[in-house]
Amino acid sequence: MLIQDEALVLRRTPFQESSLVIHFLTKNNGLLSVMAKGVRKSSRKGSDRRGALAGFHSVYLESRSRSLEAMGTLTNVEITTARRNIPATATALAAAQVFLEVAYRFSVAGDSRHEVMHTVESSLDLLDAGAQPLDLLALSLGVLIRGVGYGWQAYECAGCGGSEKLSFFSIRRGQVVCQPCGQPYTQRLVPITNNILKNMQKLAWPPPFGLLCLAEQALLYRIAVSSLVKAGGKILMTDQPFRAVIGHELFTQAGYTPTDIRLS
Repeated sequence: MLIQDEALVLRRTPFQESSLVIHFLTKNNGLLSVMAKGVRKSSRKGSDRRGALAGFHSVYLESRSRSLEAMGTLTNVEITTARRNIPATATALAAAQVFLEVAYRFSVAGDSRHEVMHTVESSLDLLDAGAQPLDLLALSLGVLIRGVGYGWQAYECAGCGGSEKLSFFSIRRGQVVCQPCGQPYTQRLVPITNNILKNMQKLAWPPPFGLLCLAEQALLYRIAVSSLVKAGGKILMTDQPFRAVIGHELFTQAGYTPTDIRLS
């Protein structure tokens, strides 16, 4: 069986001495895992393929397998969009790894999610062009959440159903809460500003940079990551390294804690 598709490399796992298992996010086949034989060898062919599979490039791939259930073997891979600037900046690199982990965690084989792939590729393009990583993640993770089927509800209060004085967000419910309903439970809710609320409602793409201050970016990032953790049941391994390179103090001021998954 021959598969030809556009793809992003999400994860690379060493196999034996010279090979890699590559996990791709593909345009038409969802999550696809293939064996890249000999790619770690020092030969010219191995070096060329290793270069195409490294970094955060978009690629064209060909793989062959005996059946739909069997893991395929990578027979050809070519870079279609190169992104070589991301690894040069620690914050951009950490942000890119968050995008790839989210895409990997919430993709499945055979389920093509074009919005997810478009959002990840577009975000990597923006990072490669020098976009501010925290601003970009804060504004784009909500689009990814919607793409994987866990979009938050940002127009009506989880308590009364009203649309006035929306001032909090409930991680557990994935929904905004108004001031009167949320006031007794402020310790379990995330406070939001009007700027954050507008962005959560619109989820505009491409993202409107420069509209959120740093504190608002950190808050919206906190909401997005906590929502993903709640939906997936596991912490994001790339979250802590990203917060470390940005500066933990900023997220502490935003009320970020590892226990957000248990918040209401």
